[in-house]
Amino acid sequence: MRTELFNVNQDIEPIEAIARKAFSATPDSSVEQWFSFTEMVKAIHEEKGACVLALSDDNEILGMTYAQQENPINGNEGIEKWVIVIAAVNPEHAGKGVGSKILGKLEEYAHSKGARKMFVYTNKGDDGVVNFYKKNGYEDAGWIKDYQYGKGNSAVFLLKYLEN
Repeated sequence: MRTELFNVNQDIEPIEAIARKAFSATPDSSVEQWFSFTEMVKAIHEEKGACVLALSDDNEILGMTYAQQENPINGNEGIEKWVIVIAAVNPEHAGKGVGSKILGKLEEYAHSKGARKMFVYTNKGDDGVVNFYKKNGYEDAGWIKDYQYGKGNSAVFLLKYLEN
């Protein structure tokens, strides 16, 4: 398995397919309702975001993750903070280190662009996702009641300081 940055000249369809497959059995199964691949490509083109792919030896996409700068209108504070927007691993390859590998590569890239910390949020009570990020060095940063999708769906935030 190897990792590489997504190039905006590549075909986006296989990446969309992996995301749909990874989220198909989750409460967030309608990826199109909460994520825009068009906006992802735009942010990457503007060098305000990055998508890392995990590829098998025969170039099958095993997983992907995407993060972007927090709103740059906040100056250095926005540039120094990156938010992980989506992470998806083909369910057939889950639990084999794919997610950790692409997350590490994404953190490395963001740090090279000036990021000092990365954060992610997910549904409160999604213990599998929370434990994945904690295993990779993220810490609890709090939660916000009813943050996503209206009432009853709170979000937990996790934060990691990147090494200097």
